[in-house]
Formats: sequence, C-alpha cells, structure tokens
Amino acid sequence: MKENQTTDNNIYKIALLVSLACVLQIAESLIPHPVPGLRLGLANIITLVALVNLGFGYALEITVLRTVLSSFVMGTFMSPGFILSFAAGVMSTLTMGFLYWLAHAAKQRLFSIVGISVAGALVHNIVQLGLAYLILVKHPGIFIFLPWLSIGAVFIGWFTGAVSSRICLKLKETEGSRIASKVKNQYQGLSLSHYLAGDSIVHRISPEIKIACVVILSLAVLFFTSLWFYAALFVFFAAVASMSTISFRYLFSSARKCSSLIFVSFLFPVFFNSGKHVVSHFAYFNITSEGLNTGIIFALRLICLIWASSLLARTTSPEDLGRGLSRILAPLQPLGISGKRIAAILSLSWTAIPMFWETAKAGIRSLDLKKAKDPRYLITFMSDIIVNLYLETDELFVKSSLLTKC
Repeated sequence: MKENQTTDNNIYKIALLVSLACVLQIAESLIPHPVPGLRLGLANIITLVALVNLGFGYALEITVLRTVLSSFVMGTFMSPGFILSFAAGVMSTLTMGFLYWLAHAAKQRLFSIVGISVAGALVHNIVQLGLAYLILVKHPGIFIFLPWLSIGAVFIGWFTGAVSSRICLKLKETEGSRIASKVKNQYQGLSLSHYLAGDSIVHRISPEIKIACVVILSLAVLFFTSLWFYAALFVFFAAVASMSTISFRYLFSSARKCSSLIFVSFLFPVFFNSGKHVVSHFAYFNITSEGLNTGIIFALRLICLIWASSLLARTTSPEDLGRGLSRILAPLQPLGISGKRIAAILSLSWTAIPMFWETAKAGIRSLDLKKAKDPRYLITFMSDIIVNLYLETDELFVKSSLLTKC
C-alpha cells in the first residue's frame, strides 16, 4: 500500500515539474529567434534543477515528457521542430547527467552547474544542426550556422546555468517552507489546445493509427524526391482537411509560423548546389535548375511534415494522444517503460499548465524593463519566478500526499 502511495505521489511531483517546464518552453516559443535554432532554453533550467535535487532518471523523464506535452499544446507533435527538440533535449540531458555524475564520482568540483549547463547547450545546438542536415536540409551549407550556434550556446548555457545555480541555493535556503501563491481552480484567457472537436471520420480514427500514419509519412518524405509524390500528398492533405471540416486557412497559417525555416531550407540548395544547368547568376552564386529543384523538394518536405502534425493536433485531443502513446508504448513494459505512468503524468501535467501559466504571467508583469538590460537583474528575476513556481509544485505535492493518506 505504501509503495503504491509513494508511486502515486512520485507521479504527481514529476507531473507538476513537467507542467512547469512545459510552461517555460511555451513562453520561450513566443520570443523571436534571430538565428534559426538558437533558443534561450528556459525549460532546461527545470532539467538542471531536477538533476541536482531529484537525480538523473527524473531529469531525463522530465525532459522527454515536457517536450511531448509542449508539442501537444502548440500543435507540433511529430513535426520537424518536435523531432529536433526531442532528440537534442535527450542528448543534452544525457551529457549533463554524465558530467554531473563525473563531478560527484571524482569527489571534487570538476564541473559547476554553469559549466554543465554550457556543455548541455552546446550539445543541444550541435545535435539539432546535425539532425537538420540529416533529415531536413541535407546540404553542407547549413553548417554556416555552427559558429553562431556555438557562441550562442555558451552565453545561453551560462545564463541558464547561473539561474539554475541560484535556484538550487534558494531552494536549500527555503527548504520545507511554503511560500507559493494561492492555488487557483479556474483560469481564463489561455487556449491550451489546437484540437477542434468533431465527429468526422478522421476524428473517430484511433489515435494510435493516426500517430503511426504521421510516423510513416515522416519517413516517406525523407526518401521520395518526386514532385508527383508531393502533389499526391497535397491532394491527400486537402481530402483529410475536407473530411475533418478543417479550413485550408488553418493549414496555411500553421506553415506560415515556420516560414523562416522553410525559406532557409529552400535557399541553401539554391545558392550552394553545384549543378550543371545554370539558369541565372546572383552575385557570386550560380543558380542551377538542380539547386532550384532540390530547394523546392526541401521546402515541400517541411510543409508536408508541418501539415501532418497540424492535422493530428487538430483532430485528436491531448488526452487521446496521451492514451494513444500509452498503448503504443505498452510493448516496452518489460524494459521498464510504463505506458500507464506516462499517460498519468501527461494527464496530470495538462491540468496544471493553466495554473503555472497564470503564475508565470503575473511574475513577468512585474519585470522592470529599465533594469532588464542588466544580466544580474535578469538572473535574479528569473530565479525568483522559477523558485516560486517550483515551491508551488512542492505545496501541491504535499497536498496530494495528504489526500492520498486520507
């Protein structure tokens, strides 16, 4: 009985931290990114804090599940962005976990939290760039971003590491205290889902089949380079959207959100492809028909992946996606991966997002824009907000424990 209670409370604690990390990732997605692939990595702060306070296993679990849940919220599940974020997040957490273990195994301070964070940020950006080359752009010209991403990773890793280090210190100082805000039950002004309820044939298809179809389509577009294939896919998407009563405007708006990435994936082959049939000249570049064809294929590939994930999110509720993933992962039970646990965490995390979102918005409104240019002020400001949010998870965790005992 005690073991079941411990498991339930453990799930609740992890779910709340996943929800908190998800809120930070969603908030970060609203910030413009001048360099493609370069992000602040705010959600990584929760991974670092969990690594220090809970251990590597929980930190990795939080990273995986917050990436999945964030994609449910933003309607990007199984999209190119999701694949890059998922793989980079896992590799980054593995790197940070190894360095943290190494520092403790050596029984001396080989790496600080800031150093571990910088290493994680570097690995994250390098993995994303490598995957973008392997599955999306497939052109060496993309590595022109490597110096910028590496330099950016150092600064971003330093910032998130400094915030994480301060959070860990403040959590030790406030251990056992309850300074969290009052828990609210209802919130307004936040739309958490791209799901459009309906009773169409597409809506009624089981989530496992829809997820499998998106995976198969994602693999297919990596191998087919015929324009006829993509023309057929466009007809297929139009038919699915029509049967689902989803407007074409929604599909085009979902692609427009990734227009910069689509544009870059088109330009690289156009300017850097060494084809034989030159059709035009631009500055020092020869524009070839082979480059234009490759650029069009790369752009169409991205659009198809974005539309597939958008249709999945539009016709499948987050709850059904969670249950579908649970059933898909059921065969992995012998390996210690529990589909039921994953579904339970995702479900609990989903219900907690509005609370953390409102608390985070209230904290952000208190930002002094005049002082925001000072990194020291930003580090203190961010750490104070996240500490309050983190302690709020502790308060909710204590309440859940008391309810379980009752």
